[in-house]
Parts: sequence; structure tokens; C-alpha cells
Amino acid sequence: MSYNKTNWIDTTTPASADNMNKIEQGVADINVSGMVAQFAMITPPTGWLKCNGALISRSIYPDLFAAIGTVYGVGDGNTTFGLPDLRGEFVRGYDDSRGIDNSRVFGSTQADDFKSHLHSNSRAVNTPYRTTAYASGSDSGLSTGFVALDTGSTGGTETRPKNIALLYCIKY
Repeated sequence: MSYNKTNWIDTTTPASADNMNKIEQGVADINVSGMVAQFAMITPPTGWLKCNGALISRSIYPDLFAAIGTVYGVGDGNTTFGLPDLRGEFVRGYDDSRGIDNSRVFGSTQADDFKSHLHSNSRAVNTPYRTTAYASGSDSGLSTGFVALDTGSTGGTETRPKNIALLYCIKY
């Protein structure tokens, strides 16, 4: 939709029927079948479904089926199809030939991961100390110089940024 003076909302009479029609048309223009949005409420608004991986009817939601097809599940292969399941997920933009995440297929998921890295630490030791290898009988067991130290373990059960839980929904 191109915007010109006829599309402008008259702010002097905000409750006018003409203004309401323009607002409703503008909302309809940006809310297309297949659009995913987050909501700060527990129940999806009218015209939206939870992105919970449910299998839904192709005939009841034909516009959504036309928009996303079977990318998120073929359902029974005939009368149903799958919704994306975004519960507990972080959404990552599709690479689309940029080259950052180029091996990904559109709509695919990834398991969590933590980029390989090393934490090293050492300290000088001037007095003889017993090495781990000595305990297994493979050396004299006494060394001087530098000793590698474990930095210790810390953290929880996953790697994640600070976040807030909102409801992902898809427009049908």
C-alpha cells in the first residue's frame, strides 16, 4: 500500500469512522498469514494461534497453510499441517546466503552449543611438587617450574542471554 494524504489519519477527530477504517486497514496490511509475533499475554489474540507445534487443519486454516505449507510438519500428509514450535526457543534470523549460518535449512532447529574455547592459567613453582603422572608410576614425580591449574567449573545447565518469556503466535 502506498501512503499519500488520503491515507493519513485525521488527528482532530480520532474516533471518526474514517479513521477507524484506516487504522483497521493498516493493521490488516501488516498482519499477514504466517507472520510470527510475540505477545505479552498468555492467550493469543483473535486471528492468531500459539506457536506450539500443534497439527492443525489445512481446510480450517487455508491461508496459513498456503503461507507456510509443511515447513514445520506435514501432519497426517493430507488434512493437517504443523505449526512452528517456539516454546522455550530463541529465534535466529535465517541466513539467506549471508554466510554466517549458511548450512541451515529454512525452518530448521539447532541444539544448544557453546563455542569451543580455552581457559588457561599457570603459576610458577619454586619448590618440588608431585605430578599427576607420578601417581600412575610414569615419571619421577618431582618437578619445578610452571604448573597448569584448572580454572574450575561454574555456570548452570544451559548457555543463554538474559531474557523474558513472551508468547509466540502465528497469524492465520
